[in-house]
Amino acid sequence: MNKIFGTILIFCFTVLSCNAAQETIMLPNSEKPVEITEQNTLPYDFSSTKKIPIELSIIEEITTKNPPNEGDIINFKATKNIFYNRKLIVRSGQIIPARVENIITSGMNGFPAEIVVNNFQIEGISQSQLISEYSKKGQNRCYWVYPLKWSLTLIPFVGSLTNFIMGGHAKIKTTDKITIYYYPQW
Repeated sequence: MNKIFGTILIFCFTVLSCNAAQETIMLPNSEKPVEITEQNTLPYDFSSTKKIPIELSIIEEITTKNPPNEGDIINFKATKNIFYNRKLIVRSGQIIPARVENIITSGMNGFPAEIVVNNFQIEGISQSQLISEYSKKGQNRCYWVYPLKWSLTLIPFVGSLTNFIMGGHAKIKTTDKITIYYYPQW
């Protein structure tokens, strides 16, 4: 009974302290707490969900067999003209650079490789108005490696041999359609 009462007491104390923390924030190297008001919040209005898709394709194929370095800039091109309020914001064939954020190599037991691209730079569009992360994975072989592994564990040490089955390489081809989204009212 005492454990239940103690657990309830700790839960109530945690909830009360979290509610108090939402109203004021104590900044480091400051003597006064800062109250959160509408004046010191973000200037963006995220209530608008109007989005404009921008279709891209990569100019030069990349793969995890000979991957670019993380942080390298790669180029994409727009596949068609994009208009907003009768104003051209992206023209067909326009070069749009982006940064390689992550290269994840294929792993043991069939885990696939992955390429993550982000930070698309479109002239005249703020970075905060874009949702622009794109990732491409290779073939996931885990779905057949694990059942094989567990069925072979009946024979000593044979199931461990499936550890050396690698996942598939990721490849962004020039024929892949990549869509990022522009939120004009953000």
